[in-house]
Amino acid sequence: YEFIEKYKDKFPSLVRSFKEDLDALLNHLKLPFRHRRYVRTTNLVERSFEEERRRTKIIPCFLTEKSALKLVFSVLMRAAKGWRRINFTRIELDYLDRLREELGIKEEPQDMQELEEVCN
Repeated sequence: YEFIEKYKDKFPSLVRSFKEDLDALLNHLKLPFRHRRYVRTTNLVERSFEEERRRTKIIPCFLTEKSALKLVFSVLMRAAKGWRRINFTRIELDYLDRLREELGIKEEPQDMQELEEVCN
């Protein structure tokens, strides 16, 4: 990379950090092209994971991997409802439906009681 060669002697710690985090810096390029312009940060995803961690403390019901995946999936689906300007194609929606079916999720839990039932 031209950047690394140009600045490695002048700013060694910057270049080292850049090299270590290069994959994370380029992650947005893995998204479908039409979604990239709306994704400026991973904070939405990070907040979703924070919410998932919070819920796992409240509902420690993971007797199986499937029950944990159900909770994570529900949290991410709830977070996705708040994301704006990203429309899903029919293929993407079908994929989500198949994933819900595979995990045994009929629809997203609406409250804590439903969430507890999904986990059991």
